[in-house]
Amino acid sequence: MSERGREAILFVYNPRKRGAAAAAADGGRWCTNRGIPARITPRREVGLDGVGLVVAIGGDGTLLRVAGAIYPREIPVFGVNVGGALGFLSIGGGESLIPALERFASGEYEIERRMRLAVGLGGSEVSALNDVVFLGPGGHRFTELSVCCGGEEILSFAGDGLVVATPTGSTAYALSAGGPLIHPTLSAMLLVPLSPHTLGLRPLLLPAGEEIEIKAKYPAHIFADGDKVGVLKGGNGVYVRKAPVDTLLVRFPDEEGFFSRVWSCFRS
Repeated sequence: MSERGREAILFVYNPRKRGAAAAAADGGRWCTNRGIPARITPRREVGLDGVGLVVAIGGDGTLLRVAGAIYPREIPVFGVNVGGALGFLSIGGGESLIPALERFASGEYEIERRMRLAVGLGGSEVSALNDVVFLGPGGHRFTELSVCCGGEEILSFAGDGLVVATPTGSTAYALSAGGPLIHPTLSAMLLVPLSPHTLGLRPLLLPAGEEIEIKAKYPAHIFADGDKVGVLKGGNGVYVRKAPVDTLLVRFPDEEGFFSRVWSCFRS
């Protein structure tokens, strides 16, 4: 067993995904048979003391929320895709869980650091692994935003809103809005305007070390990894920057590579 062998494995499952609870129970039994402490919970708010590995069982949404619950601790996590959910970030199927645990126990894994974003809200910060999204309110989804970086205005437009994504999030909302694919091991910040009311506006890629300020002329709702976290009122602004702590994703030798996974998940 690795140096984490004396620490507990925490299984967090999505109770709305068929097979998730059963897979978590299988993982718990595997741990018991090997004398490894294990905890199982369906809750998003999880206790992490004494935990050396977290397994998120559900889909990519489950992994995103579990990674958010782990933050700002640096505890490795991997996802198991069950119930027909999109599994771009997760290994496939409940049947993959036990072999993955065996490989982890024998040290046959790598830790991949994934950049996170932080958005400032009322004196505190909210973090996201995929993206921070600004959307106009209501069905019309209209807002008007400007973005400044290093004292310079780099974007100003009216439209549905803006996606600020990590390389991990470049395969999510940003991709559907016309943004480029970015290899997840890179460190960069992607800005993708949503339905801008202007011709010629294109996505922007910034160094991860930059801090941007987003100002609103008209209100916009703020979402972090799909969850609403606040409202940007007209005339106000917030910053978005690289979070100080990464998410540690566990990767196994027999997993698909990034581009093979893109093809298998998004081919028509």
